[in-house]
Amino acid sequence: MQIRGREVDFRITRLKDAAAMEKALDHMAESEKKINRKGKLTEIMSATIEMFRNFVKESTGEDVLEDCDDVEEAKNVYIEMLCEVSKQKEEALGFSMDKIK
Repeated sequence: MQIRGREVDFRITRLKDAAAMEKALDHMAESEKKINRKGKLTEIMSATIEMFRNFVKESTGEDVLEDCDDVEEAKNVYIEMLCEVSKQKEEALGFSMDKIK
């Protein structure tokens, strides 16, 4: 899959990749709870970027957001990855015997 212009070897249909993503989602939920929404704006943005960065890195093993300093860009990479995973799931799980006829 392509993430932020980089080829990343991730397939949701591989058990190890699916397990890594599930674990990353759990960690992301924990990280989101820890973000101090009443702190300084720069601290909130930094923690949010780090949350998205850790999710992608933990899921794929690739640090595609290592130089990111923009919350919107980090969020878009997260969304881009989820959309690609959704496509992969649809292709893999959308099997029908009717298509074989």
